[in-house]
Amino acid sequence: MSLFAELKNGLHFKSKKTSFWIGVLLALFAAIFASTTNIVGKALTDPSYGFVEDAVHPLNMAIFLGLIAGLLFTPLAKGTQSPTKFSRKSLFFVIMLGVTDVAAITTNFFGLQYTTAINATILINTELLFVLLIAIIVFKERLEKRETFPLALVALGAIIIPLAVDIIQNETFTSGLVMGDMMILIASGLFALDISITKFLVTRIPDTRLMQIAAFAGVPFALVLMLIFQVPFDVPWEHMPIIVYMGIFVAGLAYYFFVIAMRLIGAIRTILIYSTITVFGITFSAIFLGEEITPLNIISVIITIIGIYLLRKKMASMEK
Repeated sequence: MSLFAELKNGLHFKSKKTSFWIGVLLALFAAIFASTTNIVGKALTDPSYGFVEDAVHPLNMAIFLGLIAGLLFTPLAKGTQSPTKFSRKSLFFVIMLGVTDVAAITTNFFGLQYTTAINATILINTELLFVLLIAIIVFKERLEKRETFPLALVALGAIIIPLAVDIIQNETFTSGLVMGDMMILIASGLFALDISITKFLVTRIPDTRLMQIAAFAGVPFALVLMLIFQVPFDVPWEHMPIIVYMGIFVAGLAYYFFVIAMRLIGAIRTILIYSTITVFGITFSAIFLGEEITPLNIISVIITIIGIYLLRKKMASMEK
């Protein structure tokens, strides 16, 4: 039986060792695929990098990513619970999931037009802080005193250092670079809301069905925004291969592999492996975009990863 079939039909591997190493590989692939988001996004939305003559509008990208990811999950969702059997409450939150997903994607890509891919890769780690904040406020999650220090480390590495460097270098809070950073932070908050809604729905709707419907649900919302803001439906054909890549590997398989890895090796190991997303992200930014990795970038990443490591048990408990 193929690995694809095993993943779909219950993860029945012959040994625990096989299950463990496949889980490790899936978590690693999830991190690698997800780490290319800002590199590809920067290449498509910022003509100054020389990959495109005209920026691809983020709403156009959101539509195609939703359609491609939805089509990817359609065969995987076959045989699972039909949408007609969902409660009205569940359907409402599925629609909200699509809306927040589109809002997060478009805001992130708008931010990439102004900031660097390296900055965006570091700043997107604030998603963890927003997830915890939502958990505390909405789900009444308790924050232990010993967890405040690692949270402060994540805030220092993922927010304070990158923003402080950009503000000092530009000598203003209103430069394009700083505004781009702020948009990435807003996108992180929206992605965190997306995760929180998923946490609510995952016990009510099968994973693959949830991913399929949520991907498609965002498309009408993106179309409405295009009509309101009179955004032309225009994506040059030469950009389609890279957009298809993002739809399949970033919007689709990265999240799917992450979910499967948690089942195979547990939430803590998966989270620790997935935290390498920042390392891959800044490395790919330097290789493919020619961006400079500074000592402060490295310090930010190290501090953030240490904070995530110290928070691993807290994060794992929230995934249950």
